[in-house]
Amino acid sequence: MLGKLNHSFSDSSLGEFYDGGYTEAVVGYAYRPVRHDRLSALAKYTYFYNVPTTDQVGAQIAAAEFIQKSHIAAVDLTYDVTADWSIGGKYAYRLGQVSLDREQPEFFDNAAQLAVLRADWRFLKGWESLAELRTLDLPDVGQRRSGALLAIYRYFGKHLKVGAGYNFTDFSDDLTDLSYDHQGAFVNLIGTM
Repeated sequence: MLGKLNHSFSDSSLGEFYDGGYTEAVVGYAYRPVRHDRLSALAKYTYFYNVPTTDQVGAQIAAAEFIQKSHIAAVDLTYDVTADWSIGGKYAYRLGQVSLDREQPEFFDNAAQLAVLRADWRFLKGWESLAELRTLDLPDVGQRRSGALLAIYRYFGKHLKVGAGYNFTDFSDDLTDLSYDHQGAFVNLIGTM
């Protein structure tokens, strides 16, 4: 089981228009059978509600201009085919609504579906590569975006890996993120217990 709750509220002395609020609640379940540990699965549900403060709204931060309320369900599976190869996939669905108006919010639907196919290859001792094909379907605005993500990782001991890669798509696999500015190089640090 996993869970997370982030909640905040900003009460401005300038009035209601300047107030903000944020709630992110996550509950999930991870599955990895003891006798067949080649399979890993994660299912999670996220409730997300964000009313950005007016200080967050501006030309530089387009995603902060939206009032967003979303329910997101996601399933992530990975299967170790051999000691060197793993394949996996992720499917996520967002049932969401957004509004552009803070004073009299009129919400419109903003559903999304994300599908990811993934392959991991451990090619040298302590080294791993990753390739993903990603598709984001936005039926309410009639858009579909697709692309790839590539990365290489180096293990440091059993519990830490550091990697670098390139996202050829402009979207994130985090369906609460409404900005489309994720194309480019990235560095990633992953630790386990």
